[in-house]
Amino acid sequence: MISRLTGTLEVLGTEEVYLTLGPIQTVLSISEETRMKLQTRLGEQVTLYTIFDIEGGVGGSRMTPRLIGFLSPVDREFFEVFTSVDGVGVRKALRAMTRSVRDLARMIQDQDVKGLSTLPGIGEAFAERIVAKLRRKVGTFAIGASDAGPGSKAGVKGMNVSDEIIDDALQVLLSFGHPDPDARRMIETALADGGSFESAAELLAVIYGAESRQTGKPKSPKKR
Repeated sequence: MISRLTGTLEVLGTEEVYLTLGPIQTVLSISEETRMKLQTRLGEQVTLYTIFDIEGGVGGSRMTPRLIGFLSPVDREFFEVFTSVDGVGVRKALRAMTRSVRDLARMIQDQDVKGLSTLPGIGEAFAERIVAKLRRKVGTFAIGASDAGPGSKAGVKGMNVSDEIIDDALQVLLSFGHPDPDARRMIETALADGGSFESAAELLAVIYGAESRQTGKPKSPKKR
């Protein structure tokens, strides 16, 4: 199975790109966010991380194979999670992905139904369904996944911590009165060393331990 392609970007369409690999040219479907990032790279060599998909096949219709390309493994993995929601198929997901993975994950984690419903093809009903299905499954994508380069550990679900633990820790930090950007920064810093966490309590202990070392004195949770 093809998991990655590197070739010259020959054609950039609204929903697909053409890559030339030696004597072979291949077409890949892309998201709007990927298209925007590739606008200045025509004629250059680019690498896309791929998913193989087959469209059609229901009721005797023609089956069409296609490759879907992403600029990073993080984007590809988020797409697979995103399309696990009932009714959010490949085409709908690609149209909806007009923002970075981190932005989309944070909207889901924050239960921002209004914001999600403004994405192309995602109305309020789908937005509510996405939040209900994925709110506690996108924590690692919401922490540091924006602009993560190929192979980056930031936002990758291979980290030794579950999405549920990240979400629980974030909610606790917010309840203690930490502003959202600070709370996410504290979590990202604690995860940077690649430690393993079995609970939100363990993650919070490391977070406040690090804060204490930086200030030189014990740091108590903020209170509202």
